[in-house]
Amino acid sequence: MLQASLDGLLSLFTFQAMLYMTIGVAFGLVIGFLPGLGGIVAMALLLPFTFGLEPTAALALLLGAHIATIFGSSISGILFNVPGAAKSVTICFDGYPMSQRGEGSRALGAAAMASLLGGIIGAVFLTFSLPFMRAVMLALGPSEYFMMAVWGLTIIAIFSEGSVLKGLVAAGLGLLISFIGMDPVTSTARYTFDLLFLLDGIDFSVAVIGLFAVSQMIKLYVKGETIAQLSTVENKCTVWDGVKDVFRHWRLVISSSILGLFIGVLPGVGASVGGIAAYGQAVQTSKHPEKFGTGMVEGVIAPEATNAANEGGGLIPTLGFGVPGGESMTILLSAFLTMGIQPGRELLTTNLSVVFAMVWIIVFANILTTGVGLGIAQKLTKLTMLPHNILIPVILAVCFIGAYSIRGRFGDVVVTAVFGVIGYFLDKYKYSRADLVIGMVLGMMIERYMHISLTLYGNTFFITRPVTFIMLLIIIVTTAYPFIKRWRKSATTGGAS
Repeated sequence: MLQASLDGLLSLFTFQAMLYMTIGVAFGLVIGFLPGLGGIVAMALLLPFTFGLEPTAALALLLGAHIATIFGSSISGILFNVPGAAKSVTICFDGYPMSQRGEGSRALGAAAMASLLGGIIGAVFLTFSLPFMRAVMLALGPSEYFMMAVWGLTIIAIFSEGSVLKGLVAAGLGLLISFIGMDPVTSTARYTFDLLFLLDGIDFSVAVIGLFAVSQMIKLYVKGETIAQLSTVENKCTVWDGVKDVFRHWRLVISSSILGLFIGVLPGVGASVGGIAAYGQAVQTSKHPEKFGTGMVEGVIAPEATNAANEGGGLIPTLGFGVPGGESMTILLSAFLTMGIQPGRELLTTNLSVVFAMVWIIVFANILTTGVGLGIAQKLTKLTMLPHNILIPVILAVCFIGAYSIRGRFGDVVVTAVFGVIGYFLDKYKYSRADLVIGMVLGMMIERYMHISLTLYGNTFFITRPVTFIMLLIIIVTTAYPFIKRWRKSATTGGAS
């Protein structure tokens, strides 16, 4: 194993491999910055250029681009409230408020360092978890996936801004939106109003661009302000303050990275769920949960570390079983086929050096991305001081182009505009856009795995399945804990007075 690790490292330390990894990182940062694209688009665009390359150079190009899109999408989310990819939507919750008060460079520094540490932790766990991860994967079935989705819904109260009822309304709207299109089990058209365009449902990335980016541009136009207020220009925060924040919250980095690794291992769950789960975990373990959503650096660190570690987790089922851990991993499987590499036992025995080459690529691509990110962060924050009459047309153009590029449909541009208006009024009347996003992300997952669980295990599957029952108990405890903590605090305060 040590020899395979050394062989993988030496194969990366060639001029060709390092050159293509650098090209991939630069390309990934640009693609990640553009709304609605993300890692799968970056890898798909670069796949034709891998033909004829050495395996390590080809993987360095693809994985370098994919990893760089994580931080690239966080840049636009933090500075403009425009998540470059769906999995970066939770970065906006606290990253954008930090930019509004002049702490954009601090937020970018925290995101860059959290991404680096999360990526390295994910790579280390990938190395040591391959032998026993098969048993973990086989222990989880549709009922366990259903419980994970239900747990995701329990964090609605976190984002409800003082009104749980408004949070439930927003989440319910998100669930309804997720049901638009064909039923995954019966193939019945729902809420399509006889429009063929809606048979495929509402694309999540398109909706997110409208909810956060377009709505924010409408808000800027109405107020006639810049993103960062003039009163915050003298804020002396730097990227190094963000780096220090990450090491100050090292426990959060480790727990979020492990969560991201675990979610990455589960096929079909997706990094969007990981970001939401990490944010919820950060709130529940914080000493000041009421301050989240107002610009807490922990709200940037947790989802960024999770997203970075998620990539290492997604490689485990991809390499071990040929089952893609996410959409981007399907592109990687295609690259394996062109190289003549067969995932599974053969890859983990005779081609083990290729596996370790990918581990080293993840490490060095994260280091390179973080170095570039820390170098340009201070300059990028100056964009938040651009006048709104310059910024708004540019951002809207990028948003609508990004929405169109996702599926090549003009209807998606219209959907983006509609969701922009919806997002503006949700924000105006204090309905949480985050809760709506949670409902959309988890709606299809809940429905699909509930149908499968009922068919396979019957109506009492949540009791008869031991792992499912344990997860149910965990959900009850984690849901009740914040309320018990709040009740004990109020009781202590009342007794003292």
